[in-house]
Amino acid sequence: MKLYIDGLFYKGSGIGRYYESLMKEFSKRGIEIFTCVPKRLQKDFERDFNDYSNNITPIFVDYERFSFKGMFLQSKILKDMGKRVDIFLFPHVNLPLYIPKNTITTIHDLRPFTKFWDRSNLKRELFKLLLKRALKYSKTIITISKTVEIELKSMFNIEDKKIKVIYRFIDDKFINVNLKQKPILNKPYILFVGNRKKHKNLSGLIKAFSLVKDKLDHMLVIAGSKDKQYDEVDELKKDLNIEDRVVEFISPDDDVIINLYQNADLFVFPSFFEGFGLPPLEALACNCPVISSNIPVLKEILGDEIACFNPYDIKDISDKMIYGISNKDKLLRIGKEKLKFFDKNKIINEYIELLLNNNI
Repeated sequence: MKLYIDGLFYKGSGIGRYYESLMKEFSKRGIEIFTCVPKRLQKDFERDFNDYSNNITPIFVDYERFSFKGMFLQSKILKDMGKRVDIFLFPHVNLPLYIPKNTITTIHDLRPFTKFWDRSNLKRELFKLLLKRALKYSKTIITISKTVEIELKSMFNIEDKKIKVIYRFIDDKFINVNLKQKPILNKPYILFVGNRKKHKNLSGLIKAFSLVKDKLDHMLVIAGSKDKQYDEVDELKKDLNIEDRVVEFISPDDDVIINLYQNADLFVFPSFFEGFGLPPLEALACNCPVISSNIPVLKEILGDEIACFNPYDIKDISDKMIYGISNKDKLLRIGKEKLKFFDKNKIINEYIELLLNNNI
């Protein structure tokens, strides 16, 4: 089987990680892959995929995602590739003008339709346009959770047979860690990992921590990229007088994140909205107990005992933090059972079955 996987989101947060994971796992299984990647990322790509080069043919292009130039130029590339490639997989809705017949598109979430969208109205309308095109012209739509599938069906008239739910899986680097690393931070801490966008509810977590700081010896560690348009951490730390209790790791690499997961007493994921929720699973894989907000998708992924607090109720978050610290072993045991549903080999086999069915 010959497969095209679009790489315009390579190195782009969650979708970028999704792309890298699929590329490596399909390559390991002998699938021949073609991909278009922005030329500015060529060195990164060659480094990251050096061990997989036998099955991967990259095309380095001088356009970026969401560019009109790219929509035209990529159309020509895909037309020329049509006779050599069996399936075209897009990890996003940013499809070119020409959409091949055997196209599969992944929908990660519908945040632009929610109150948590914190970008421009123009970008919201662009997403809507691209999504509608993807739904109309793709042979199959993948959603990364049943919650996203339900949301998508509630907004659009889509045949059941056109949608396939396939969960995300955890990268091996979070699972195959043999020894617990020496902690970067030599104090007990509660951990958050993620970007600082509005829907992550980081402000709620910080406010909740301020309510329990005198009951715990723990620091609050915040690890992830800053958001250029929405970041109130520094202001909140000062206003709540907890600057000496909050430690930040800005855009840490995966080795640092793994260390933080391994040595945290509790991971807290307070999101208002998610399409899936991978960090809690990564934390559990690194033997860190987890609590999260009780939004539908996190209840789907983690269950009621872990997805246990109302993200809009600061007191509830703070109470559950105390509960989490006091019940670490129980929460970790429950979480480890949940991990079995996200077995990598099982999930990759679901993808391969889907690819084979689309190639008929």
